[in-house]
Amino acid sequence: MEIYQLSFDYSYALADVVESLNGADSLELCAERPELMDKFRYGWLTNESTKIPDFVIIMSNMLGCRAEISKDVKNLFPSLALHPIKVRTDDYILFSSIPILSDHLNLKKSKITRFSNGDIMDVPTPVFLPGSYPILFKVKEMPSTYFCTQEFKDLIDAHSYTGLIFEERKIKSKSWF
Repeated sequence: MEIYQLSFDYSYALADVVESLNGADSLELCAERPELMDKFRYGWLTNESTKIPDFVIIMSNMLGCRAEISKDVKNLFPSLALHPIKVRTDDYILFSSIPILSDHLNLKKSKITRFSNGDIMDVPTPVFLPGSYPILFKVKEMPSTYFCTQEFKDLIDAHSYTGLIFEERKIKSKSWF
């Protein structure tokens, strides 16, 4: 099994919140709060690129895709909840109900930055434990980062969908020593 960390390909235009509706706070906007997704207007930040991607990551923590390809993702991951939005005039779908897993990182093998009290600040190089993983997921130690299995990457590669970068992550068993 392969596990990949997802990040956005910045050679494409970045989708982001451009306006709050009815005083909604964009800092509360996340995939775990889908009721807030329709309380904002979204637009393209095109300073670096005007190429429009197939997949977007909004506010660094909400993953989505163009509406016309969402059926491909939904077929692969039926429990995924889909929420339509417009990015300027383009139809996109944001994903929610993505599992957040606990106890799946090999904390001894992962590179971890900690606060002075020992709490995890960042995990720049996560290493996973062997096991079964959903197609798309997050881990509690890195709540704003998406991960996927080979099946999701294969879907993206097979259709040459744009906007995402995949970085393979290691899988290592816990050692007893």
